[in-house]
Amino acid sequence: MTDHLLSSPYTRRNFIRDIAIYGIGAGAVLGMPGIALGQEEPKRGGILNLVTSGDPPNFDPFASTTSFVLHVVAACYNSLIMMDPDHPDRIIGDLATDWVQADDGLSYTFTIVQNAKFHDGTPLTSADVKHTFDVVRDPPEGIISARQSLLAAVSSIDAVDDYTVRFNLSRPSPGMLASLATGWFIVAPKHVLEAKGTMSEDVVGSGPFRFKEYVRGVSYEMERNPDYHVPDRPFLDGLKYYIVPDESTRFAYLRSGQIDFYDGLAGKDARAAERDFPDDVEIYSTTSYVGDPFTMNAARAPFDDIRVRKAIAFSVNHDEALKVLMDGDGQVGGHLIPGQWSISAEELATFPGYGKDVEANRAEAKRLLAEAGYPAGFETTLKARKAAGTHEARALFLADQFAKIGVKATLAIQESAEYFETMKNRNFDIATNVISALSSDPDFMFGAFHTSDGALNYSGLRSPEIDALFLAQSQQTDPAKRVELAQELERTTLNELGTVVLYFKGKFIATSKRVNGYTMHPEPDNNRRYQNVWLS
Repeated sequence: MTDHLLSSPYTRRNFIRDIAIYGIGAGAVLGMPGIALGQEEPKRGGILNLVTSGDPPNFDPFASTTSFVLHVVAACYNSLIMMDPDHPDRIIGDLATDWVQADDGLSYTFTIVQNAKFHDGTPLTSADVKHTFDVVRDPPEGIISARQSLLAAVSSIDAVDDYTVRFNLSRPSPGMLASLATGWFIVAPKHVLEAKGTMSEDVVGSGPFRFKEYVRGVSYEMERNPDYHVPDRPFLDGLKYYIVPDESTRFAYLRSGQIDFYDGLAGKDARAAERDFPDDVEIYSTTSYVGDPFTMNAARAPFDDIRVRKAIAFSVNHDEALKVLMDGDGQVGGHLIPGQWSISAEELATFPGYGKDVEANRAEAKRLLAEAGYPAGFETTLKARKAAGTHEARALFLADQFAKIGVKATLAIQESAEYFETMKNRNFDIATNVISALSSDPDFMFGAFHTSDGALNYSGLRSPEIDALFLAQSQQTDPAKRVELAQELERTTLNELGTVVLYFKGKFIATSKRVNGYTMHPEPDNNRRYQNVWLS
């Protein structure tokens, strides 16, 4: 593969400066290498067998927030720029051969390859890039754009010529390149988007693999794109995902060698694999950018009362949640992933529900409920998605926690399509959901989830203070000042209590020993193209 490195005017000093602002990780500054698998000469051929726990609700990477969608479509598309598959701390070109930031920081101009074609044979040009990102940043009425907030600084996009596109900004945006490099910002064909309005039913990309077949509840397959514009890629003949909702069955597939790649296995299974069949698998782990929260509908009584939301927050034992639901694999956190951007663990413990004295927390919860007019508690409904992972178990756990302060929650478990409609329409009292970011950067962690117009602001809370702090940190180019603003943003959001994050998950991936050319990223959704992967 011809990797397109960051080009002029980016010096290494500027790149490291911007990486610090983006929050891609300390490893970027230290030059930390990726965890690459395999050093032999790559071999061609073979099918990479993967496993996933559920069906995608659709094929739309712009509206969707579940990784089930990227499992299907990521390998079928390209992006303008991307996180380097082999070095997660670097941003490199994908369709873009180079790019230039204006001296005033208010535009980025990208030059793109001239030989890329969509899988229907249509040439890919700057018109497709412009139309794709115009839809993302300013979607037509009735169309959801889950990551719209990440392009809030983009005022317009110009197709300068067939292979040059310029993003014009209304303000500085330190996180812009990090946003564009994430796995969800793919380039779709203008003619399909114009005809259909969305990509929910079509997978027409320019990527290394073409969509081949989908049997709901069984599997989906992709085949090698013989017209791929990157020379000598991909190595594989195709990908096949088995859809296996049952965790123990997925682990049995790994043990038997039926699958080569298992993204998202539980920590207990990762430890069991290392213990029971270490000669057959490689196990990799990292701290993920995925949080398990629950959200209260602040537009619906009684959750429109901050005292009730505080009481619910005080009822939950975060440490117990991490232990029971994740076997301790992860870290309790607030609205920012613990680390570079977040407030300290000691300060977090001063906010509702995060303190270690659980009995005192619940006593305060009962006091607040009585003050709000619910001395005996109340009944409510807790909705959750029927899916693998912690969704249903988390709902059961939360119902038990709420009951300890007199709040009786009736569970309503919904299939994925119904659940996403429920969340979109805010048709719930309390619901479990997921915060899945592609970077630890505050733009990713806050924009869609907590700003007034955020596409994933399911609580319905509208806070001018949060909006102002979000905008201030988003355009702050001084790294130290941006951290201060991000922490104040987290404090303010922790006090609003529309959404409560239980913890951030640990992440585990298992591969068979025959898998080569894959590097684990902190967010695997940024590296699902598999064009460098080969089988020995």
